[in-house]
Amino acid sequence: MPGVPYQTKTFYAESGAPQNAFCMEIVSWTYEELCAAAGLGEKEREPFIQNKGVLVYPGGWQSWSAGWELAADETLPHKTLLLPDLIKLTNREGDAPKRGEIVGHFLMYLRAGDTYLCIASRAWTGGAPLPPVTFRINRKKQRVAAELFCPGKRWTPHEMMAELRVFACEGYFNLKDTLAAVYRMEVNPHLSSARARNGLSGGKEPIGGYESWYNHYTNINETLILEDLEALSATDNLIKLVFLDENKPAVFQIDDGWEQRVGQWEVDEKKFPGGLRSLAEKIEARGLTPGLWIAPFIVTKKSKIFSEKYEWVLKDKKGKPVVAGFNNLWDGRYYCLDLSRDDALAYIEGLIDTVIDWGFRYIKIDFLYAGFFFGDFAQGGSPYEHYERACALLTKRTGAALNAPVAYLGCGLPLGASFRHFPLSRIGADTREEWDWNAAKLLGHTGRPSAYINLLDTIGRSFFDGVIYRNDPDVAFMRTRNCKLTENEKELIALVNFLLAGQIMISDDPLRLEPADLQLAKRMAALYAALADDEYGAVRLDRDVFRLISRSGGITGVINLSNRPYPQREPLINGRFLIDRRKNGAYAPHSISIQTGTSP
Repeated sequence: MPGVPYQTKTFYAESGAPQNAFCMEIVSWTYEELCAAAGLGEKEREPFIQNKGVLVYPGGWQSWSAGWELAADETLPHKTLLLPDLIKLTNREGDAPKRGEIVGHFLMYLRAGDTYLCIASRAWTGGAPLPPVTFRINRKKQRVAAELFCPGKRWTPHEMMAELRVFACEGYFNLKDTLAAVYRMEVNPHLSSARARNGLSGGKEPIGGYESWYNHYTNINETLILEDLEALSATDNLIKLVFLDENKPAVFQIDDGWEQRVGQWEVDEKKFPGGLRSLAEKIEARGLTPGLWIAPFIVTKKSKIFSEKYEWVLKDKKGKPVVAGFNNLWDGRYYCLDLSRDDALAYIEGLIDTVIDWGFRYIKIDFLYAGFFFGDFAQGGSPYEHYERACALLTKRTGAALNAPVAYLGCGLPLGASFRHFPLSRIGADTREEWDWNAAKLLGHTGRPSAYINLLDTIGRSFFDGVIYRNDPDVAFMRTRNCKLTENEKELIALVNFLLAGQIMISDDPLRLEPADLQLAKRMAALYAALADDEYGAVRLDRDVFRLISRSGGITGVINLSNRPYPQREPLINGRFLIDRRKNGAYAPHSISIQTGTSP
């Protein structure tokens, strides 16, 4: 569908433009000026100018940044307690908001009722990257400013700096359709067609498979991986029922823990004595696509690169290595490579070649945001220029042996700068086998691994799916063993992943699923089949409560992520409940209820 017309605002460098500026403001609109730029009439502008009940969707810097709407009394932290490096996992370098300000990136909108007032930034022009756009939204002053993140950039007169598309539309699906029109020409057709040939990211059907992380974490070895591989087709788990039994392509991904160290991408032969090539062959022989996790832009202090190729590590102006974040499962702090260096890029390109030559065709490339830190680059320039060059090298190979296609899943990536190279992407924080992680919550970490945060992101970025990215919502859980989620919560995650994103993955140990787990999987598979022929979205009703909608209008529902029952306030459609999680006239906490029928 075509969506609605949008207005294009283009910005060019003038003579005397600031050179080497860390950030550069290019425009600032009041809400009223933004309404005028989008073509709203006076009556349509009133809700925004009165600023009552207006929700702000600020966008997010990368996959793990907050991806949900904010009401007037809601904001986002700009620092984390005790472990300050955690903020690097969600916030762009130097984007700290001022008092009363919300910072967003890539695209943002204001929503009043069913009206969306949106600004979407362009990421490329003529094959060349544009600097990422940051939005600074001051709700009290009713102002939205756009700035460029371009440290190290030296502008030439008349060079294009940015292009913003401004529009207003009615309804969730109009928003989605308009963004599809806005970004259609920026998708890399060569990469997209390669993904479609793979059967893993083309069409409307979800991608599916197994990954080792959310059960075993780094504690994997060859024996364990082979056991799970053999067992995937031996029990009626979710992937077998939905994909393998239907002869649909599926992935089997080996996650973090196979390497000697993060940044030292050599096989840990104590854990994998047979190497990874033989494992990829065994996965392929099972009719599955072999997948592997890597994080090529980062290194830890104990890795060989840090000690033997220290010149490749990005330094600040004082010669200290630039910290990219903190991970308690590794060596604590980790660092990033200087992507301006030809030798560092040659190493990254060689790493991808090695992984593909081992036989892996679904490559999860993680912690990509580390390619956007600013430092004393060996070759000068700006982070966005080096990031573009590095991502082009990472995804250059679209075929493996016998012309078998290769797919890349991006994760922890800057959302606006990456979709041309990673059409399949994680669009939220890591999930977790419990509802929330209270310790990380107390630290103020909005990108924490958490079923709750993950669901907020998946719902909040649902309009990305099939438009900007093929959304990867992370994994669903069916298991009882090693899992603290309730059955309602498992059901909720599995259905939100299916309805509002584009990938269904599990990490369950198939042989240790209990009868109740297998029954849940069977029920989810049946619901997937029943709900497969429509397109879905979600609109916020209240804090942590959302209305599930469908393009046809024949399916509706309520998603309640809150810790309290949510009273049924809207009339039901004439039909039947596929899932009914109401009790005493209210929708249960941490649940989804879905009804099918026609509007009264």
